[in-house]
Amino acid sequence: MILTPLATVSTFAPTADAAPAGTPGALEIEVLTLSSNDAVEEAAALTDAMKHAMIEAAGVTEHGSGGKGHALEAILLTVGCDDATVPACSAKIAAEIKHDRFVFGTVKKSPPNKLTATLSYYGNGEVKTVAKTYDAGPVSKDGTSPELKAIALDALYGLIGGPPKAQVEVTVVGPAAKESGDLYEGETKVGHVEGGKATIELPAGSHTLELRMSGYASSTANVEVGAVGATMQFAPVKLAPSKPLDWQLYGGLGAIAVGAVFVGVGVATSLSIKDAQDDPTFTAYRKRFSGSVSDTCEKARAGDEGRKQAATDANLAPQIVDLCDKVKTKQTMQFVWYGLGAAFIAGGTVLILTDKPKDTGESPSDTKASTPPLLTVKVQPTFGPNYNALSIIGAF
Repeated sequence: MILTPLATVSTFAPTADAAPAGTPGALEIEVLTLSSNDAVEEAAALTDAMKHAMIEAAGVTEHGSGGKGHALEAILLTVGCDDATVPACSAKIAAEIKHDRFVFGTVKKSPPNKLTATLSYYGNGEVKTVAKTYDAGPVSKDGTSPELKAIALDALYGLIGGPPKAQVEVTVVGPAAKESGDLYEGETKVGHVEGGKATIELPAGSHTLELRMSGYASSTANVEVGAVGATMQFAPVKLAPSKPLDWQLYGGLGAIAVGAVFVGVGVATSLSIKDAQDDPTFTAYRKRFSGSVSDTCEKARAGDEGRKQAATDANLAPQIVDLCDKVKTKQTMQFVWYGLGAAFIAGGTVLILTDKPKDTGESPSDTKASTPPLLTVKVQPTFGPNYNALSIIGAF
């Protein structure tokens, strides 16, 4: 890039609340007054905006601020070269201004109603150049406007490779002081904690990090990263151990529930047997025999119709045989249902009564003092004129 003498204007003056230059550890960069032959006022404003932005941004500061600035054209004449983008020429400029990091460039109008800033940065013996196009207008002439400062800072970060980074020392205190975990910013992992310590690198600025550790509640902390780094501390709270599932207790309750279902089926079967014995057809057939006949079903199986009231009375023996077979099957099944119900209820009761508190890792004295009895059970029989019952009452 060949630079010919162009008009330069420097209007920068620090604001009353500007941070002092030379923040310890900050990347000091001198901004040479930008040049232009058709946008002089805009070039001066962008120069001022970059200086203001560097004062306010973390991790960088403007070298030589305080109102004094260097014009590139004059320096080129002094050092005897005409292309500042050539590293050898930039090195001469660095020697002349006595600083080895600086920004220089030009601003020109671009149709339609645009401005293009071609900016270069010299540092570590190298030159990097970026072009930034933005809208012309009132904002482009105001070096203190937030919009123009944002444009200038974005261009600066493009030149130096992004916001400067610094180391952050992380310490974990409390019960987790010796534990390990991971650090996240949002959902992005930014570091790993080992033995309660970590050193991570973050861009300058404000950050909110989250520490995730197994067995501990996640914890967050805020940090303001400056040019010389920062420290931050986490104090995660240990999660209470989850109570183990008491399979014996719930197994016992489940067995009792299944047993109750079987007993219910048995009761339903008994009721259906009684309904069958009270069937009008069965009653009518039974009345055909004297009271000395004890097994009406055997009579029906033998085809005996008994003493009919009239010759026209229907033959009932075949229906009674079918009814008797059904009753016999149900009588067998009712004992099966009652037996299964009793077995499950008894087994479940034994499981509940023999259940003991599970080991939670606490000392016996702590467990006794802090843990209420796991289960209180009372077996209560109930007797009545028409029914008997066994109730299991407990708190668990």
